[in-house]
Amino acid sequence: MKKTFLFILALAITAPVWAQHAVVKGTFKKVISNGVNMPVIYFFKGGAGQSVVLSEIPLTKNEYGFKIELSGNDLNTMRYIGFDDELYPLYMHAGEELEIDAANGQAVYSGKLSPENNVFAQWYSMLAPLRYFGYSREGAMQADGRYQVTLDSLLKPSADFIQKIKTGNKDFDVFTKNLLSYGFKYDAMAPFLMAYEPSKRSDYPTYVTNLFNTEKFTDANLWTLPGGFNYIQALAFAKYIIYQSKMGLANEMIIPEIGNENIRAEFIIKVAERGGFTDINKFNEKNAQYMVTADQKKRMAEIVKRQRLKVPGSDWSDFAYPDMKGKSHHLSDYLGKVVLVDVWATWCKPCIAEQPALKKLVEDFKGKDVVVMSVSIDTEKDKWEKMVEENQLSGLQLYSNNAGPLLKDYEIIAVPRFILFDKKGKVVQFDAMRPSDPKLKALIEAQLEKKENI
Repeated sequence: MKKTFLFILALAITAPVWAQHAVVKGTFKKVISNGVNMPVIYFFKGGAGQSVVLSEIPLTKNEYGFKIELSGNDLNTMRYIGFDDELYPLYMHAGEELEIDAANGQAVYSGKLSPENNVFAQWYSMLAPLRYFGYSREGAMQADGRYQVTLDSLLKPSADFIQKIKTGNKDFDVFTKNLLSYGFKYDAMAPFLMAYEPSKRSDYPTYVTNLFNTEKFTDANLWTLPGGFNYIQALAFAKYIIYQSKMGLANEMIIPEIGNENIRAEFIIKVAERGGFTDINKFNEKNAQYMVTADQKKRMAEIVKRQRLKVPGSDWSDFAYPDMKGKSHHLSDYLGKVVLVDVWATWCKPCIAEQPALKKLVEDFKGKDVVVMSVSIDTEKDKWEKMVEENQLSGLQLYSNNAGPLLKDYEIIAVPRFILFDKKGKVVQFDAMRPSDPKLKALIEAQLEKKENI
């Protein structure tokens, strides 16, 4: 009797805590290349036309499983899980447990589903035959004939399903109708993003060619969705590169066709942020006219300024970071020398793999006007110090704590990154070869041989 009482008491104590959380678990398989599966997925919220990463979720090694707990602002609101180009929506209530098993565009929602998550469970079950062609190489290879028939067969059922969404959550229903409407359009074009190309234009589905001819992106709701930017990109690529066989960047081609002036301006800004242009100066000259608000003009100007830093011949953006003794070293301290900046991290396997070649590069240029600045983006200083000491890493070893002007001004979002500057502080190459590539040594030697007035 006493044990029973204690058990009930424990439940009474833990129940309020559990009621404040929700659990999302499952599996996620997404092959990136050579049969290798992505080791992580991401938890997102929606932003202005894009998804915003809230956290990274590691997948178990063999099963590719995951489990996360949600609370606070992540409850009773729309959230997403997966990747920027493969998002699965979820709407969690306190105490709810949802399982999502996803693989190559196919997703099964299970558990005791809320009315909101039941909408997504039914939607992805219905669209599974279509998504097969757009989210797997095997599906894209089998798209001829079957793809158009499958797409046509789902036009009415999907439209009817969206129209009938009624969960009792009015805001959810309104938003989700837009989300799934554009999601269907994106999935209709997804096979083209997987390199599917019909042999002749007459083989393109009528639904898709109608989108090419009629979509002018005038609906302001598009930019409330996390896939707004991706939708415009996908349509542009399918229309210009695949259907019309044009050469160039589809992102630049689609801009004049965007009918909503605010969406057009925001799309341009995001293209500029992501480097989707051939020449930043020409891109800005052509598209600055489309900025509508003072804020958009300001953001565009800042992006252009940062992008120009990456153009060969541009002046460097100075930065300073401390070495292991706490002494700060400025990039400008080495004016008059060729400078190779190595951005790395202790947890980055490709970075570590380059260390022997980098050490040899330092030795090869010993006594010459060459400086190698290795800037760690680690946030655990002790781990950085330990690796530098135990491996006797050469060159100038600096610590950034994943912050500061180098990372911000040059928008470093992935490592390893090698940036080469000449003796005058000009950019030689923003994305230089790795030390294991003999071309990097040759490029440095070429800079040393230049006769320039400093």
